[in-house]
Amino acid sequence: MLESIDKKIVIAFNSINSIFWDYFWLFFTDKIIGLLFICLLLLFVWKKSSFKTALVVGAVIVISTVFTDLLVSLVKNAVARPRPCSLNSDIASQLHLLSDGLFQFNLKQDNVIKCEEYSFFSAHAAVSFTVATFFGRLLSRLSSTYFLVLLLWGFLVSISRIYLGYHYPSDIIVGMLFGFGVGSLFYEMYQLSESTFFKNYRFKPKR
Repeated sequence: MLESIDKKIVIAFNSINSIFWDYFWLFFTDKIIGLLFICLLLLFVWKKSSFKTALVVGAVIVISTVFTDLLVSLVKNAVARPRPCSLNSDIASQLHLLSDGLFQFNLKQDNVIKCEEYSFFSAHAAVSFTVATFFGRLLSRLSSTYFLVLLLWGFLVSISRIYLGYHYPSDIIVGMLFGFGVGSLFYEMYQLSESTFFKNYRFKPKR
């Protein structure tokens, strides 16, 4: 039942393709764009606090994303669920396939490699929500709007994977929940460290 719903949603979402939507979702799925976005967030932390605080926050982001990605890889290899665009999928022939990002131009080679990797659960969804949750809770010290905007960014990154045919909705939902949990965990650890190890590098935003 769930598998059937998963497949129908992928086909329906992927079928709305157009030049606008192709570039829209490629923009949000692109890892280079994502990295630049994280760098902008760190610059914002620097501006609102200090360079050393931004370094500490940057270190937490690196550790949390590596941790998330490693756990996702372990689960993917254990579950071994084929992607929607895989040769082992019965819906691959119905999908409009694109490359895995705005700056990936070799469609054939890109999809041969990417489509034959495993699907459950989405690393894009997990990592984006880890980052969005951590930064969102941190910047909510300024305004709760930041938290909502960052969760929206994480959501758009996540569902771009359905449009591109790399993941099923269930992969995305689990990835988002997992990332939200990891982001919250690392934020709590960071918050605790502010009163112990990093007393002089607390994020005390300047209005």
